[in-house]
Amino acid sequence: MNTVFELNRLPSPVLTRIITYSDPATWWSIENRSVRALINSTSFRCGWVAHLAKRTNIPALVTCIEDIDTHICSVLEPVAHITGSHSWITQNFVRALGTNHPESLNIISLALLRTLLLNGKLDTASMVVQHTNVKLDVLDGQFVRKLVSQFSELWMLQWLATNGLDFSDIYNRGNCFGVSQLIDWVTSDRIELLQFLADRGLQLPVRSLIEYALGYSEPKLVEFLMFHDAENACELSWNDVLMMACTEASTNLNVFACVVRMTEPSIVWTFAALCLASHAMVDSYAYDKFITLRNMPDAAAWIVKSTRGRTPIECLCERLTYENLTYISPFVRDFIELGVSTANMPSIMSALCQ
Repeated sequence: MNTVFELNRLPSPVLTRIITYSDPATWWSIENRSVRALINSTSFRCGWVAHLAKRTNIPALVTCIEDIDTHICSVLEPVAHITGSHSWITQNFVRALGTNHPESLNIISLALLRTLLLNGKLDTASMVVQHTNVKLDVLDGQFVRKLVSQFSELWMLQWLATNGLDFSDIYNRGNCFGVSQLIDWVTSDRIELLQFLADRGLQLPVRSLIEYALGYSEPKLVEFLMFHDAENACELSWNDVLMMACTEASTNLNVFACVVRMTEPSIVWTFAALCLASHAMVDSYAYDKFITLRNMPDAAAWIVKSTRGRTPIECLCERLTYENLTYISPFVRDFIELGVSTANMPSIMSALCQ
């Protein structure tokens, strides 16, 4: 303790140099208030990090953030080990390091950028980009995907774009914005994130996403996906989506109503009505969806049409089983009410429809 007391009497720059060139973690463990105050200071941390940076072997050419050797991150970890986190990497620290040790700031810029982004400290990350030579093209798809998964927020995507990340390029390189990530955005109704990608010319896998949007999102998102698809590959028509919505028991009623409104009176309504009836056993809202379809202008004239020489009632009765008998009967009653012939209808069905 006497030694520490004597050292405390040394000028701050001298003590800083002694602690920096030995082991700051050991000095920290002494629990001396003056020593800890020194180690906690921005000036000390700048000198310490600069010292560690000079001893770090930087790869000759860094083309990807994952190329950074573990030694580079080790420049930051000793300080984090003492503080318990990376909260010490503040704008004041970056500014002071850039002023007093600009070469060191450039050496560890990528390590700083990586750490700050993963901790969501975008203001400080912006300062690193502005005051160093680091470019965001070193961020690969895997790292961006990790960021986007961790922060599914528009502000992260906007920051990356504002600071020079070419989303089109990184998307085409793969390992970024996988279908599973986009599905998460669809099921959580994050249309603003999908819109961000679409605005940058990225082609979304609409067919895969629509299947989830029908059951887990709102009409606005379904309309967005279809509009995006129309601008690109035109893989789907609203008629296609209507048939998908009829077979998916999870389709929301409000989404189903939206899809129906986007279609026009045609034979597809005949198939849609039959499809809903056929899936009534597994879809508790099948009849409500049928009513939505039936209430459309001119729908009645189409949903009663015969297909391949069979009336809608005959088609349903061909699929009749003991288990689905009660599920199908409400649809058959409506077909009868709309004037469909009851010819060839089983007697048990006739009894139920009385």
